[in-house]
Amino acid sequence: MHSAIIRHKILTIPGLNNSGPTHWQSLWEHKFPHSERVELGSWDNPDKNEWVRQIAAAIEAESEPVLVAAHSLGCHAFAHWFAGASALTRTRIAGALLVAPPDLGRLRHEHGALSFADSPSFTSRVPTIVVASDDDPYAKTAHVWRLSRRWDARFVNAGPFGHINADSGIGDWPYGQYLLASLQPAPTPALADEALWLRAGDWSNRVRRDPRFEFKERAHRS
Repeated sequence: MHSAIIRHKILTIPGLNNSGPTHWQSLWEHKFPHSERVELGSWDNPDKNEWVRQIAAAIEAESEPVLVAAHSLGCHAFAHWFAGASALTRTRIAGALLVAPPDLGRLRHEHGALSFADSPSFTSRVPTIVVASDDDPYAKTAHVWRLSRRWDARFVNAGPFGHINADSGIGDWPYGQYLLASLQPAPTPALADEALWLRAGDWSNRVRRDPRFEFKERAHRS
């Protein structure tokens, strides 16, 4: 499997307990030279305001627009930052891939993420994709779909991959690389055929996208 062509720096934003060495975020950080993890601190006892401050500092330190690849609770932290950012500051984001955002009510009850209330709603011109899994233990697919509407994002159901983490057996997640690269302006022709980025048996014919994403792909093929 070839690598997706990523022209922007990637900022990865992990969730609760950070992402270990076999998590796709960690593997992307090794795979793509212009990639950096946002060190949120207090990984086991997250503070929403501190996480948002760390995200703000990391983005403000960049001189060029970046791609964001967030996972789990990191998606909600990014959403809080984005909702409070100015229109000018938002232009620092070339695109955002928000993977497996959990149901905060469930997470607060089971894991003590007490500082995170419901995520905000906003309208954005920044290309954003929210990714769900059919069997995520932390959120039902319908809940993640509703979050995508609140965040003005395209919705993708990646199939039955649990919490889309190291336990999901997806390695460096080629399909996620495809999604991230597709957020860039004028994606390269190598991204035109989605099937190239799906390993046999990975999706069980369950990958679903919203019509805007499918229209974009057809346009690349023509």
